[in-house]
Amino acid sequence: MQLNTLRQGFSHWMVKQLPPVFWRRRRWLNKTQWFYCQQLKEIQLRLLKNLVRHSYETVPYYRSLMDARGIRPGDIDSLEDIKQFPILSKETVVEQGLRLVSTKYPKLLVRQAQTGGTTGKPVTLYRDVFSIANEHAFVRRQHDWAGIKMGQRCAHLMARPIADPKKADGHLWDYDPIMKELVFSTYHLSFENAKRYLAVMKSYGVRAIYAFPSAMNMLCHAYGEMAEVPRIESIMTTAETLPETLKHRIEQTFRCPVFDSYGSSERVCYVFTCEFGTYHLQPEYGLTEFLPVGNRSTNEYRIISTGFWNRAMPLIRYDTGDVARLCDKQCPCGRQFRTVESIMGREGDVLVTKSGRRYGPAILTYLVRGTRNILESQIIQDKIDHVTIEFVPTENFSSKDLEDFHKSISKYLPDELGYGLKQVCKVKRTSGGKVRPVVSLLG
Repeated sequence: MQLNTLRQGFSHWMVKQLPPVFWRRRRWLNKTQWFYCQQLKEIQLRLLKNLVRHSYETVPYYRSLMDARGIRPGDIDSLEDIKQFPILSKETVVEQGLRLVSTKYPKLLVRQAQTGGTTGKPVTLYRDVFSIANEHAFVRRQHDWAGIKMGQRCAHLMARPIADPKKADGHLWDYDPIMKELVFSTYHLSFENAKRYLAVMKSYGVRAIYAFPSAMNMLCHAYGEMAEVPRIESIMTTAETLPETLKHRIEQTFRCPVFDSYGSSERVCYVFTCEFGTYHLQPEYGLTEFLPVGNRSTNEYRIISTGFWNRAMPLIRYDTGDVARLCDKQCPCGRQFRTVESIMGREGDVLVTKSGRRYGPAILTYLVRGTRNILESQIIQDKIDHVTIEFVPTENFSSKDLEDFHKSISKYLPDELGYGLKQVCKVKRTSGGKVRPVVSLLG
């Protein structure tokens, strides 16, 4: 076990399960999941009023905005009153920067983060430590729905670096005994390494997997080659679109249910599936508006959300850049949460290297993390050993930003993939106007 993993595990435990915030919120969520629609709306209105007042009193951007529009905190009497605020774009968040950060919290209580850029636009964010504990309480609700108990060992194939992505081998996993997490390097995921990962999961007695859908697809390929396999009881996927065909394949291969989720680093909207496979919007997490995209007959809606819990950088009517298809399904689980048919906007190709490593769209977006003043980007594999990264800079993009961009790419991209940067006015869109963060031209 690496000392760094132990140190990170202790740090994660302290922040994510910060007493009494985490435990109080967890008990509250266990009750509110069974509330009636009207009770849930009353909770949302109370949280919205508190958020607007806090934003007016401590966030420079919102103080100026509300004064200019003649909005006072007391004007929020219903959920519909949120429409007095303009829709907040990613571009505005980038431009306003620290003016969107609350003056209430000292630096000791704030953590900096970035969006994954799965819509092509990375954004620098700030979170207060209390919001992190609240976030983890919602994550635990998802674990509860998936039947994963506190302290049960879980394998993670996400974006957490374990080994240097530029090296072909090394110690590609580590166990965190504090959080009970067996963490694997997704940067090194290949067919052969997938078999090794499954064998390690079995030896550690892992009962649940938390992974990108693209990573689970590779594990499915390797599963059939294994003489002995881990006995997995639940699988959770996130960050990428989960096609129904892939979900079915994972469930058939591992003989257990798959629980999918949609969220964002901005922490304004959270959707995940229950034990009946229905996508539920989590109403206590934030207030989400679904605005029609074009003709209503398409059943496609922009996701515009206001997060309730991150007071360090509140985002009101934030345009996530994603699109949802809605449904009016009455789920047999009995929860009166808004149901969603599917989430669009997290789609992208998979890049393949000469050695057989496969990189899904979620993990590749880490290439643009840590770089400021980039409006949007797109990673294009034009050769088996080369990618071109197109990006749109802001007016404030500097030589230092370019240097940081190169450093981030060099950190996460393996040596067997060369790269080139191409500054453009606008990255390519699909016929529906979406940005695919990762595009493969290899066919």
